[in-house]
Amino acid sequence: MSSVPRVGVVIPTYQRRESVRRLLEALSRQTLAAEAYEVIVCIDGSTDGTREMVEAFAARYTLRALEQLNAGRATACNAGIAASRGAVTVLLDDDMEPTPRCLEAHLAAHEGESRRAVMGAVPVVLDAASPRAAAYIGEKFARHAAKLAQPGYRIGFRDFYSGNLSIRRAVLVECGQFDPSFRIYGNEDGELALRLLRAGVTLAYSADAAAAQHYDKDFAALARDNIAKGKTAVLSVRLHPETLPDTKLSRYHAVSRRWRLVRGALLGASRVVGATPRGVIRVMTWIERLRPRRLHRYYELALDYFYWVGASEWRRS
Repeated sequence: MSSVPRVGVVIPTYQRRESVRRLLEALSRQTLAAEAYEVIVCIDGSTDGTREMVEAFAARYTLRALEQLNAGRATACNAGIAASRGAVTVLLDDDMEPTPRCLEAHLAAHEGESRRAVMGAVPVVLDAASPRAAAYIGEKFARHAAKLAQPGYRIGFRDFYSGNLSIRRAVLVECGQFDPSFRIYGNEDGELALRLLRAGVTLAYSADAAAAQHYDKDFAALARDNIAKGKTAVLSVRLHPETLPDTKLSRYHAVSRRWRLVRGALLGASRVVGATPRGVIRVMTWIERLRPRRLHRYYELALDYFYWVGASEWRRS
């Protein structure tokens, strides 16, 4: 009988076969002994050959593929967690490329600690093929990592991400894992963090447990993600009404008067003309090509608009 691995790596994925291949190759270069970890790829309704690729992959570690009908990242994560055997669960999104010491550092972070959730660093990789929006996302993650790394910084649910996360499996199961009602992008990790904190779990950050993030979404995909984040923010607040003051949903007016007027006009137009968001995407794509000095400010404003498109749509549903 094979020995039980110490770490169970869970990878939720949807239509990202080559990204998953890159991740599996990176997991083959880990300093942790191959018998100490298993990898479970949770395929959320993909039709791009991910399962066949995983089954044919020559891994030095135990590798399994699970398939489900498309039900969202939360459900895919839960399926992998249920199937894993390792005492420590490591969640890795399919766009991650863990450094060789990533799993070893995650495991070390739990030595003597039974109730800790550890976020590993996720620096965004930029190259000539990266979409222009990737630099904006990369700067945001760099600022966030610097904040998390500050001595004594108390990590809250709004700081939490689970794209590179480790936690003892028993604690995660005890706390209910991810809420499967989060079927679209965003906020399933923050909602989980609320329950972890209430159960006495400490949220921590490890720069050593790093995984490079290959961000390949263009602005249109980023806009769609922000619409989804607006919708799931409302869902999260409905589940936890007491958190409203700590969320963006309570800060609609916390912007300049000029932007409130412009954003209000755009949101009004969106309710009347369904193509308005697509028009904003086209305008932003044109602005990207011009590469203005304040491009990142344009991203910030446009994504704020898309967030409120999502929040408004959910309220009307």
